Amino acid sequence: MKTNTAVLHLKSKDPQKTYNLAGRVNTNMVASSTIFPNTDPTMEEFNTEITKLDTAIKAKDGSKQKNQAVVDQTDIVYTMLKSLLFYVNKVADGDKTIILLSGFDCSDEPTKHDKPEKALIKRVEDGSTACSVKIYVEPLVDADRYKVEIATSLGDNTKWETILDFGTLNKLEIKDLSRGKEVYIRVSGGNIYGWGTPSEPVVFIPR
Repeated sequence: MKTNTAVLHLKSKDPQKTYNLAGRVNTNMVASSTIFPNTDPTMEEFNTEITKLDTAIKAKDGSKQKNQAVVDQTDIVYTMLKSLLFYVNKVADGDKTIILLSGFDCSDEPTKHDKPEKALIKRVEDGSTACSVKIYVEPLVDADRYKVEIATSLGDNTKWETILDFGTLNKLEIKDLSRGKEVYIRVSGGNIYGWGTPSEPVVFIPR
């Protein structure tokens, strides 16, 4: 049985191609806002970052600083596209007409339904407020969302509590932890087919 799925036809994070696709998706989804309500990210946020990417591309003059600005902004827009891809597939539920209205391409060929690979936490550090932690994760190719779980020990009867679900790479922060109380953190990557293998746990002491 063939399944219809929105796909991200970008082989690499090419700035111009990323900008072109993002512009098309933004235009289409705004025009079909009744079909695509409450997007994550919002269309306003998405449009703002697309504009920043356009500005960065036009300002590029060969300097290392401006080249890096283009790379960084492309990463932001690319990550937002992946989040919107997951959202569109959830809304469309295999409906090719709805997928095409979004501006994404549609694949109607049978696809291998792979969950993301095992996640890897690169580092954790103090978050934006007291007793919070910011988590940095190595991006997973097949993940459109990330789940953060915590536990107070790593014993045989460890119970992992989900603190953040459907998070994006730039929003993996948990707050209101207990000051000075050691906590273990793990992250999993997910997509429309489920959650991948959780990362190895890392320990953090809130301050």
